[in-house]
Amino acid sequence: MQLEKLLIAGPWVGEFGWELFCWHGYIRALSRYFDRTVVISSKNSQFLYEDFSDQFIAFDPTEGDYKDSYYKVGFKEKPDLWNRFLQEAQYSKEKEKLTLFKPRRIGKPPKTHYSEFFKFGPYVIKPEYIKLGKKHKKNNNVIIHARNRSLRPQDNWSEKKWKKLVDKLTKIGYNIISIGLIKEAMHIEGSKDMRECPQQELLNILRNSLCILGPSSGAMHLASLCGCPQVVWTTDYNLDRYTKNWNPFDTPVAFISEYGWQPEPEYVYESFRRFVSESN
Repeated sequence: MQLEKLLIAGPWVGEFGWELFCWHGYIRALSRYFDRTVVISSKNSQFLYEDFSDQFIAFDPTEGDYKDSYYKVGFKEKPDLWNRFLQEAQYSKEKEKLTLFKPRRIGKPPKTHYSEFFKFGPYVIKPEYIKLGKKHKKNNNVIIHARNRSLRPQDNWSEKKWKKLVDKLTKIGYNIISIGLIKEAMHIEGSKDMRECPQQELLNILRNSLCILGPSSGAMHLASLCGCPQVVWTTDYNLDRYTKNWNPFDTPVAFISEYGWQPEPEYVYESFRRFVSESN
């Protein structure tokens, strides 16, 4: 009797942006070669895998420190952890041939949608992506992600700067929406608090809003997969990431790097005005 092929991918414990463009697209492509695909990742990422995986196992380890690229500092897998995963996946040694695909850096820099094909055992794959969110008529919403992570706090904008920007945008008629995780993003006065709203609602908001503004973050990368134009500020290091290799649908981007992570609100506002004018 021929065994069914089972793929178990994970556990992903790294940063969300890296999961989007250096991991989940490979699993989507690889799943085509298997009878059953099980994905292990954070509960907040389940929506990424629902259209192609057969089972999702939520895993948010408390051990270790901050998330960095494709791993979590100080986190180590224990043998009994995999016993738990295999049990939850209802793995049958008698019926299934098991293949494990664990997070790894694929290429330097990590390969993404435009890169060369990646060979994994007998499989040759290239990451695949779908545009997220349901398309409706574009609205007058402007999204902000007021990043407030403890990792590299010098990259965060102050609440004062955000308030200045939101005031300027509301005065010219835009509806402002704050998104993100409550522990990692601020709600700015004058905006609608949609942090940790249902995932499908978030995807729909991103798909149909005029633009999203913020420093480089996982939320900004997610906007690329929803086709939401971005005004993002960071350093030149991230230029290709936003405009090419982490932007499979060529989502419009206004990339601001002249002042690194700390441009003034007035500068971001003027950059936004030019970006919207040129887009129309």
